[in-house]
Amino acid sequence: MKLRVQRQKLSDIAAEEVKRWIMAARLSAGDRLPPERELMERLGVSKGTVREALKSLEVQGVITISAGANGGASVAEVGYERTAELLGNYFFFQQLDAQKIYEFRCLAEPKMAALAVGHLTEEHFRRLERSIHACSHEPEKPEARRLQRIEELNFHSILAEACPNPLLSFTCRFINKLLADLVVFKKMYQLKQKRIAQTNHTAHLKLLEAYRQGDVNAVRDLMHAHMLECADHIVELEAVVESRFLNDFSNRPITDLSR
Repeated sequence: MKLRVQRQKLSDIAAEEVKRWIMAARLSAGDRLPPERELMERLGVSKGTVREALKSLEVQGVITISAGANGGASVAEVGYERTAELLGNYFFFQQLDAQKIYEFRCLAEPKMAALAVGHLTEEHFRRLERSIHACSHEPEKPEARRLQRIEELNFHSILAEACPNPLLSFTCRFINKLLADLVVFKKMYQLKQKRIAQTNHTAHLKLLEAYRQGDVNAVRDLMHAHMLECADHIVELEAVVESRFLNDFSNRPITDLSR
């Protein structure tokens, strides 16, 4: 039996070479790439291969391509939303539950939070205060509870935006996205969560005060304790929701799962 060796497409190789060149040349968003003819010569490939490679990079969000006499390829800034969307597609097919998410979140969030001390602007503080205010009462309707659960996660995303470590910043924001998707998919907002809402509200108030004081140790300790509480709450809530709601889905047509 012969083993089939999957060969990488020439256009994919060319695309990787262009990315390496962008990094080596330290190009920034808006900088133009060489014209097609020059890329053909540098890469030693045909016009069709160059165009296919550039199209691939455009789909990835690395470059933008404009038409016309003054058109061509320019470096684009790969945004968080696009990157998170692509990464989310991978985790969509993984067996990822609340417990697995919090195994990592309990490690990453306190470190991220501590690094953000001293980097919050007044605009960050205003947004944090608005987030806390939005979660200061217990909504009666499920849709309002859903929005409140998302806003609680947004509090943490605001802190992550201020974190000077881009890897921790992105990772913590992405974890919040996973949790928001989990809340929506498993309809966790259907149940009243007065105790959980009060605990989150109190923790966020204490964190805000610690940030105002610039107390790194207090922020780290408060966030660590908050994450442990959140882990217990959401794992417990997930189990309750699964037993009360998700079992009902098995009797519905697939088109009704969003109801």
